[in-house]
Amino acid sequence: MGFETPSFNPEATPKQEKVKQLFGHCFEISKFEENDRIPVGGESIFSAEANIKVEGDFENFKEFFQETQDMANKYDLPRLKEWLSSQGIEIDEKLFAELFAFTKKFEQKYPDNPERSETRKKLYGEKGKQLKLSDIFDTNSAECAEIAALAQGYLQQKNISSSYVSGDVLWDKDWEFSEEHSFIIIRQGEKVYIYDPANPTNTTSGKFPSLYTVEADFDEEMAKDQKRFVTARNILSKKEAFYGVNNGTNVWAEKHIV
Repeated sequence: MGFETPSFNPEATPKQEKVKQLFGHCFEISKFEENDRIPVGGESIFSAEANIKVEGDFENFKEFFQETQDMANKYDLPRLKEWLSSQGIEIDEKLFAELFAFTKKFEQKYPDNPERSETRKKLYGEKGKQLKLSDIFDTNSAECAEIAALAQGYLQQKNISSSYVSGDVLWDKDWEFSEEHSFIIIRQGEKVYIYDPANPTNTTSGKFPSLYTVEADFDEEMAKDQKRFVTARNILSKKEAFYGVNNGTNVWAEKHIV
Protein backbone atom coordinates (compact mmCIF):
# COMPACT_ATOMS: atom_id res chain seq x y z
CA MET A 1 0.00 0.00 0.00
CA GLY A 2 2.15 2.86 -1.27
CA PHE A 3 1.68 6.56 -0.65
CA GLU A 4 0.16 8.53 -3.47
CA THR A 5 0.80 12.24 -3.74
CA PRO A 6 -2.50 14.15 -3.51
CA SER A 7 -3.60 15.11 -6.99
CA PHE A 8 -5.00 18.56 -6.30
CA ASN A 9 -5.41 20.87 -9.26
CA PRO A 10 -4.33 24.42 -8.37
CA GLU A 11 -6.22 25.82 -11.35
CA ALA A 12 -9.53 24.30 -10.31
CA THR A 13 -12.29 26.48 -8.95
CA PRO A 14 -15.17 25.20 -6.83
CA LYS A 15 -17.93 23.84 -9.05
CA GLN A 16 -21.47 24.46 -7.95
CA GLU A 17 -22.53 20.83 -8.27
CA LYS A 18 -19.99 19.67 -5.69
CA VAL A 19 -21.76 21.65 -3.00
CA LYS A 20 -25.13 20.24 -2.05
CA GLN A 21 -27.23 22.74 -0.10
CA LEU A 22 -29.09 21.09 2.76
CA PHE A 23 -31.65 22.48 5.19
CA GLY A 24 -30.98 25.86 6.84
CA HIS A 25 -27.31 26.85 6.89
CA CYS A 26 -26.16 23.26 6.28
CA PHE A 27 -24.41 21.84 3.21
CA GLU A 28 -22.36 18.87 1.98
CA ILE A 29 -19.22 19.04 -0.17
CA SER A 30 -18.25 15.90 -2.05
CA LYS A 31 -14.70 16.93 -2.95
CA PHE A 32 -12.17 19.66 -2.26
CA GLU A 33 -9.81 20.98 -4.91
CA GLU A 34 -6.54 22.69 -4.07
CA ASN A 35 -7.16 26.33 -3.04
CA ASP A 36 -10.93 25.92 -2.80
CA ARG A 37 -12.53 28.50 -0.53
CA ILE A 38 -14.14 26.28 2.10
CA PRO A 39 -17.16 27.72 3.95
CA VAL A 40 -16.74 27.32 7.72
CA GLY A 41 -19.48 29.54 9.13
CA GLY A 42 -21.72 32.53 8.74
CA GLU A 43 -21.70 36.01 10.22
CA SER A 44 -25.44 36.25 10.66
CA ILE A 45 -27.78 33.92 12.55
CA PHE A 46 -30.57 35.29 10.35
CA SER A 47 -28.99 34.08 7.11
CA ALA A 48 -28.20 30.61 5.80
CA GLU A 49 -25.20 32.00 3.93
CA ALA A 50 -21.85 30.57 5.09
CA ASN A 51 -19.79 33.63 4.18
CA ILE A 52 -16.78 32.95 6.43
CA LYS A 53 -14.33 30.87 4.40
CA VAL A 54 -10.81 29.49 4.53
CA GLU A 55 -8.56 28.55 1.61
CA GLY A 56 -7.84 24.82 1.44
CA ASP A 57 -4.09 24.78 0.75
CA PHE A 58 -3.81 20.99 1.08
CA GLU A 59 -0.40 20.89 -0.62
CA ASN A 60 1.00 22.37 2.59
CA PHE A 61 -0.11 19.25 4.47
CA LYS A 62 1.79 16.76 2.29
CA GLU A 63 4.23 15.99 5.08
CA PHE A 64 1.42 15.42 7.59
CA PHE A 65 -0.40 13.18 5.11
CA GLN A 66 2.81 11.25 4.40
CA GLU A 67 3.51 10.70 8.10
CA THR A 68 -0.08 9.57 8.65
CA GLN A 69 0.20 7.16 5.73
CA ASP A 70 3.50 5.79 7.05
CA MET A 71 1.85 5.15 10.40
CA ALA A 72 -1.14 3.41 8.81
CA ASN A 73 1.20 1.19 6.75
CA LYS A 74 2.83 -0.16 9.90
CA TYR A 75 -0.36 -1.57 11.38
CA ASP A 76 -0.79 -5.34 11.35
CA LEU A 77 -4.08 -5.57 9.43
CA PRO A 78 -4.88 -9.27 10.16
CA ARG A 79 -4.34 -8.61 13.86
CA LEU A 80 -6.43 -5.44 13.67
CA LYS A 81 -9.22 -7.38 11.94
CA GLU A 82 -9.11 -9.96 14.72
CA TRP A 83 -9.33 -7.25 17.39
CA LEU A 84 -12.25 -5.52 15.67
CA SER A 85 -14.10 -8.84 15.42
CA SER A 86 -13.46 -9.55 19.12
CA GLN A 87 -15.07 -6.18 19.92
CA GLY A 88 -18.08 -7.02 17.74
CA ILE A 89 -17.17 -4.21 15.34
CA GLU A 90 -18.01 -4.76 11.69
CA ILE A 91 -15.78 -2.46 9.69
CA ASP A 92 -13.12 -2.80 7.04
CA GLU A 93 -9.79 -3.00 8.88
CA LYS A 94 -7.99 -0.91 6.23
CA LEU A 95 -10.45 1.94 6.71
CA PHE A 96 -10.13 1.72 10.49
CA ALA A 97 -6.33 1.73 10.19
CA GLU A 98 -6.43 4.97 8.15
CA LEU A 99 -8.73 6.70 10.65
CA PHE A 100 -6.74 5.42 13.62
CA ALA A 101 -3.49 6.72 12.09
CA PHE A 102 -5.09 10.11 11.38
CA THR A 103 -6.33 10.33 15.00
CA LYS A 104 -2.92 9.44 16.44
CA LYS A 105 -0.88 11.66 14.14
CA PHE A 106 -3.28 14.57 14.66
CA GLU A 107 -3.02 14.21 18.46
CA GLN A 108 0.79 14.23 18.22
CA LYS A 109 1.04 17.24 15.93
CA TYR A 110 -1.84 19.34 17.27
CA PRO A 111 -2.22 18.73 21.03
CA ASP A 112 -5.09 20.28 22.98
CA ASN A 113 -4.88 24.06 23.03
CA PRO A 114 -7.14 25.93 25.51
CA GLU A 115 -6.54 29.17 23.57
CA ARG A 116 -7.64 27.70 20.23
CA SER A 117 -11.05 29.36 20.04
CA GLU A 118 -9.73 32.84 20.78
CA THR A 119 -6.77 32.51 18.38
CA ARG A 120 -9.03 31.14 15.62
CA LYS A 121 -11.47 34.04 15.97
CA LYS A 122 -8.60 36.54 15.83
CA LEU A 123 -7.14 34.92 12.68
CA TYR A 124 -10.44 35.02 10.81
CA GLY A 125 -10.89 38.65 11.87
CA GLU A 126 -7.40 39.76 10.85
CA LYS A 127 -6.70 37.79 7.67
CA GLY A 128 -10.19 37.59 6.18
CA LYS A 129 -10.07 36.29 2.61
CA GLN A 130 -6.30 35.71 2.77
CA LEU A 131 -6.65 33.07 5.51
CA LYS A 132 -5.39 29.61 4.60
CA LEU A 133 -6.09 26.28 6.29
CA SER A 134 -2.38 25.99 7.11
CA ASP A 135 -2.52 29.34 8.98
CA ILE A 136 -5.12 27.84 11.31
CA PHE A 137 -3.10 24.68 11.93
CA ASP A 138 0.23 26.51 12.24
CA THR A 139 -1.22 28.29 15.27
CA ASN A 140 -2.93 25.07 16.49
CA SER A 141 -6.28 26.84 16.57
CA ALA A 142 -8.38 24.51 14.40
CA GLU A 143 -11.91 23.64 15.47
CA CYS A 144 -14.38 21.15 13.99
CA ALA A 145 -14.73 22.85 10.57
CA GLU A 146 -10.99 22.94 9.85
CA ILE A 147 -10.33 19.52 11.43
CA ALA A 148 -13.05 17.92 9.30
CA ALA A 149 -11.66 19.70 6.20
CA LEU A 150 -8.18 18.29 6.89
CA ALA A 151 -9.61 14.80 7.45
CA GLN A 152 -11.56 15.07 4.18
CA GLY A 153 -8.36 16.11 2.38
CA TYR A 154 -6.57 13.03 3.72
CA LEU A 155 -9.41 10.62 2.91
CA GLN A 156 -9.68 12.05 -0.62
CA GLN A 157 -6.05 11.37 -1.45
CA LYS A 158 -6.54 7.81 -0.11
CA ASN A 159 -9.50 7.43 -2.51
CA ILE A 160 -11.87 6.72 0.37
CA SER A 161 -15.45 7.67 -0.53
CA SER A 162 -16.27 10.52 1.84
CA SER A 163 -17.82 13.96 1.97
CA TYR A 164 -17.60 16.99 4.24
CA VAL A 165 -20.81 18.04 6.00
CA SER A 166 -21.38 21.35 7.71
CA GLY A 167 -24.39 20.51 9.84
CA ASP A 168 -25.51 20.22 13.44
CA VAL A 169 -25.21 17.77 16.32
CA LEU A 170 -27.10 16.94 19.49
CA TRP A 171 -25.01 15.12 22.09
CA ASP A 172 -28.19 14.40 24.05
CA LYS A 173 -31.66 13.88 22.57
CA ASP A 174 -33.18 15.96 25.38
CA TRP A 175 -31.27 19.08 24.33
CA GLU A 176 -33.56 21.80 23.06
CA PHE A 177 -30.97 23.31 20.73
CA SER A 178 -28.38 21.63 18.55
CA GLU A 179 -24.90 23.02 17.98
CA GLU A 180 -23.34 23.73 14.61
CA HIS A 181 -20.82 21.04 13.79
CA SER A 182 -18.75 19.78 10.85
CA PHE A 183 -18.23 16.07 10.31
CA ILE A 184 -17.50 13.49 7.61
CA ILE A 185 -19.77 10.95 5.93
CA ILE A 186 -17.93 7.81 4.77
CA ARG A 187 -19.68 5.52 2.32
CA GLN A 188 -18.48 1.94 1.87
CA GLY A 189 -20.71 -0.19 -0.30
CA GLU A 190 -24.04 -0.45 1.51
CA LYS A 191 -22.65 1.01 4.72
CA VAL A 192 -22.66 4.66 5.74
CA TYR A 193 -20.57 5.86 8.68
CA ILE A 194 -20.40 9.23 10.39
CA TYR A 195 -16.80 10.11 11.23
CA ASP A 196 -16.24 12.91 13.75
CA PRO A 197 -12.51 13.74 13.62
CA ALA A 198 -12.79 16.70 16.00
CA ASN A 199 -14.09 14.56 18.88
CA PRO A 200 -12.03 11.36 19.19
CA THR A 201 -13.22 8.65 21.56
CA ASN A 202 -11.26 8.47 24.81
CA THR A 203 -10.41 4.92 25.88
CA THR A 204 -8.07 3.33 28.43
CA SER A 205 -5.68 2.82 25.49
CA GLY A 206 -5.74 6.47 24.41
CA LYS A 207 -7.75 8.26 21.75
CA PHE A 208 -9.50 6.28 19.03
CA PRO A 209 -11.38 7.58 15.97
CA SER A 210 -15.02 8.45 16.64
CA LEU A 211 -16.92 6.46 14.06
CA TYR A 212 -20.68 6.04 14.18
CA THR A 213 -23.10 3.65 12.50
CA VAL A 214 -26.60 4.78 11.55
CA GLU A 215 -29.76 2.75 11.06
CA ALA A 216 -31.64 5.42 9.14
CA ASP A 217 -30.82 6.35 5.54
CA PHE A 218 -28.69 9.45 6.18
CA ASP A 219 -28.82 10.77 2.60
CA GLU A 220 -32.56 10.31 2.34
CA GLU A 221 -33.23 12.05 5.65
CA MET A 222 -30.93 14.99 4.86
CA ALA A 223 -32.59 15.46 1.45
CA LYS A 224 -36.00 16.16 3.00
CA ASP A 225 -35.24 19.89 3.34
CA GLN A 226 -36.39 19.99 6.94
CA LYS A 227 -34.93 19.86 10.43
CA ARG A 228 -33.64 16.29 10.75
CA PHE A 229 -31.24 14.29 12.93
CA VAL A 230 -30.25 10.65 12.62
CA THR A 231 -29.45 8.50 15.64
CA ALA A 232 -25.80 7.49 15.44
CA ARG A 233 -24.06 4.88 17.62
CA ASN A 234 -20.35 5.05 18.40
CA ILE A 235 -18.79 1.75 17.30
CA LEU A 236 -16.49 1.68 20.35
CA SER A 237 -18.28 3.33 23.27
CA LYS A 238 -21.79 2.45 21.97
CA LYS A 239 -22.87 5.94 23.04
CA GLU A 240 -25.49 7.67 20.93
CA ALA A 241 -25.22 11.09 19.31
CA PHE A 242 -27.55 12.75 16.83
CA TYR A 243 -26.13 14.26 13.64
CA GLY A 244 -28.11 16.22 11.12
CA VAL A 245 -29.30 19.58 9.84
CA ASN A 246 -31.01 22.54 11.45
CA ASN A 247 -31.67 26.25 10.97
CA GLY A 248 -30.94 27.43 14.49
CA THR A 249 -34.39 26.69 15.92
CA ASN A 250 -35.32 24.38 18.77
CA VAL A 251 -35.44 20.60 18.40
CA TRP A 252 -38.37 18.39 19.31
CA ALA A 253 -36.93 14.88 19.68
CA GLU A 254 -40.11 12.96 18.75
CA LYS A 255 -40.52 14.92 15.56
CA HIS A 256 -36.98 15.68 14.40
CA ILE A 257 -34.88 12.64 15.37
CA VAL A 258 -35.01 9.34 13.49
